[in-house]
Amino acid sequence: MISATVSRLLFFGGRYLSLLFVAWLLEASATGFLISAATVEFFRILFDYGLENSILARFHQQQGEASRTFSRGKGYFRLIATLVGQAVTSAAVALICLKADIPLMLPLVASLQFTCLMGFGYFQALLQTSPSPGIAVLIRPLALGLLLQGMLLGLAYHRIVPIWLCAIFFECIALIISAVAARRFGREVHEGLTKFSSPVSTLGFDAIGGVLRRMAPLGNVALVGVAYARVDALAVSLVATGALLTQYLVYQRLASAPLMFFSTIASVSIARLSARTFDAKELFTCIASMRKRAYIAAIVSGAALAMSGSAVARFFSIESVELNLLGLQSLVLTLQISNGFHAAFLIALHEPSRLWAIARNNTLLAVLVMPLAGWAHGAVGIALALCVVELFCAAQYVRVFRERPSRPAQAC
Repeated sequence: MISATVSRLLFFGGRYLSLLFVAWLLEASATGFLISAATVEFFRILFDYGLENSILARFHQQQGEASRTFSRGKGYFRLIATLVGQAVTSAAVALICLKADIPLMLPLVASLQFTCLMGFGYFQALLQTSPSPGIAVLIRPLALGLLLQGMLLGLAYHRIVPIWLCAIFFECIALIISAVAARRFGREVHEGLTKFSSPVSTLGFDAIGGVLRRMAPLGNVALVGVAYARVDALAVSLVATGALLTQYLVYQRLASAPLMFFSTIASVSIARLSARTFDAKELFTCIASMRKRAYIAAIVSGAALAMSGSAVARFFSIESVELNLLGLQSLVLTLQISNGFHAAFLIALHEPSRLWAIARNNTLLAVLVMPLAGWAHGAVGIALALCVVELFCAAQYVRVFRERPSRPAQAC
């Protein structure tokens, strides 16, 4: 679990820092690059459609014809999703840049990150479910790739190499590293490549349809999550301006760091719990222990965000902090971290239908309360509505885990 967490943090943390440094180098021209990065992230989640979590949860290793169909079709599904998604992403970036009169060259190069992210996510998920050494094999080469990226950024700073090379180098290196490692160590990749070499007519579209049917609950949750993660900032921009809007966006960005970190750990726990061979009682004991640690992490993160209010305000030249808004945003962070762990546990227990039911209920509640709260109380109302939705989400998870899944034997 530690090696999987470290490798994912090396990639996503290194990529995050690289994006910030490239944007800093571009100065006033950074708008197009940042737009492309946001567009890539949006479509990556959209076109992944829950496949990575399905692999981590070993849906394809269960018994039955549907599972064999999933195993045959996942490689083709990923390839088609990547090709179509890259075309859509590039077109979207081009349209946005043309409309905003932004030079196209660097944003279009950066849009190629979509293919690299799709490939890396697929191969690292397969490595996590493969026998030893698993994903630990990526740590050293990713650290070396990060070092090379740092050197490249230094050269770009002195105008020795073009900046566009820095926008795609680390992602390309990570994709190559993960593909080579998966081919060498990943049993699932060897099986997939053997099936992948067969004619498409032999495979047919039934296998791809089987993948879609199997992933539908997780895919639907991912689609809802894409909208949910972005709708609050849009809503706040409609009801607030000036310092209040700035405060909301700044603290939201600040909260994204611990949220990304613990989301990585939650994702890694899917593979760990799915690989367990002990009985149902021991499995739920393990989950109960992990839930306690998740609650502690969530509380500490929320408290840290609340206590950093004044220091962050001074750094970003925010004259006064709306304490009610800060407190609500801290509570939202606490709830989002704990709910993220709950969702990972349900995926590991092979209960995607319950996860989809919870996400659907949350969406319906958000549609009802967010417009009313924003209309009545502005930015504070939006944050309050998010708290209500996250509390409702947490209550549903608590109920599910008190009842325990109805098929614990299958989860083991």
